[in-house]
Amino acid sequence: MIRTAHWLGYAGLIPFIGLTLGMSLHPLTTVAFTTYSAVILSFLGGIHWGVALSRPEWSTPSRLCLCMLPSLLGWLALLLPMPATLIVLIGSYLSWWLWDRTQLDQPDYRRLRMHLTAVAVLCHLVWLAT
Repeated sequence: MIRTAHWLGYAGLIPFIGLTLGMSLHPLTTVAFTTYSAVILSFLGGIHWGVALSRPEWSTPSRLCLCMLPSLLGWLALLLPMPATLIVLIGSYLSWWLWDRTQLDQPDYRRLRMHLTAVAVLCHLVWLAT
């Protein structure tokens, strides 16, 4: 896997970690955290959308519809009250990670996703616990 992808993936954790560490510093921190989380969740669906469009055997209506699920779940989560927002986001990240493992077989990508998902979910759990 391209080294830049690793760096950018790990850099994408900075808002999760930074906003979690500063959760009590500003009233908009919660909105920033949950919105960023929903955006990243959408990005994960977009990865599968891109793969589906590049592989003819994956370009089925059902697979393309499934690729939209993270975006819709992220949007739905933002409409819910806390802590339901965090619970839906945690469940979505874990479910999509499990789906990734059954669909994309690149070991580097799997390892990267495991690390990124673990940190993102841990940050969500910290928010949920407070």
